[in-house]
Amino acid sequence: MYMAMIKTEKEIKEITIMADLITELINKSLSWVKPGITTFELDKKIEDEMNKMGVNGPCKGYHGFPCVSCLSVNESVTHGIPDDRVLLEGDIIDIDLVIERNGYYSDCSRTIAVGKISSEAQRLIDVTEECLYKGIKAAQPGNTLGDIGFAIQSHAESNGYSVVREYCGHFIGLDMHESPSVTNYGTPGVGEVLKPGMIFCIEPMINQGRRAIRDKNWVTKTRDGKLSSRCEHMVLITETGNKVLTKHIEPKL
Repeated sequence: MYMAMIKTEKEIKEITIMADLITELINKSLSWVKPGITTFELDKKIEDEMNKMGVNGPCKGYHGFPCVSCLSVNESVTHGIPDDRVLLEGDIIDIDLVIERNGYYSDCSRTIAVGKISSEAQRLIDVTEECLYKGIKAAQPGNTLGDIGFAIQSHAESNGYSVVREYCGHFIGLDMHESPSVTNYGTPGVGEVLKPGMIFCIEPMINQGRRAIRDKNWVTKTRDGKLSSRCEHMVLITETGNKVLTKHIEPKL
C-alpha cells in the first residue's frame, strides 16, 4: 500500500473543497481564452485569480518551472510554458492547473478551441473527452488501474489516434503527484485494485498522429508536429462507484 493512497474522511472533505475551487478557477480561465491574448497574459490573469481566492499555484517554482499554469498549444502535449506567444484563431490550447491550500491539492485541465477551429481539431478534442468519460466509467471499486488505461487506450486507438505513454495521471490530495501512476493505456485486471477513499486524476493525452514525443526545457511536443489534446478530472472511488470531484465538463457515465 502506498502512503496516503486511501484518504480519511477529513482529507476527502478538504480535498473536495479544493476540487470545487479549482473547478471555479478553470472555468474562469477557459472563459479568458480569445484570439489575441498571449499565453503569458493568460497565466498572469490565472495567478491574479489564485491570489484573490487565497490559494497557491505550486507549479510555479516546481523544479524551476516559471509559472502557475501549464498552457500547451496545438502540438504541445503538456508542460507548455506561458510566454509571448499570441493565441490565434484556429489554435487549440490545454489549460492545466494545480492549486494548494493548507496542505491539500487539486488538479484539473481541459483543451478548448481558440475561436473557430477545423473539424479535425474539434474531433480530436471530442474524442479525448470521450476517452476521459470512458476512463471514469471504468473507475469502479474492485476494478484496476489497468481497466482505466485499457478503456482510454481502446477508445483513442479505435478512432485512429495514439496515446502518449511517457506522461499520465496520478493520485493526488496531500501532494501534487502521488503514486501510483494512472496510465492512459493498460490491460484489464492488471494493476492496483481500486478501493473506496482513493482519489486520483485521470488525464488522457491523445495525439492526432504518432504517439512519439520530444521534450525540451519542460515543454513536450508531438514529434510529428500534429495536434495533441488533453483533459483531466479528479475522481474519488466510493463504496458504490465513483464521484467526479471537478466539474469543467460533465462526465457521461
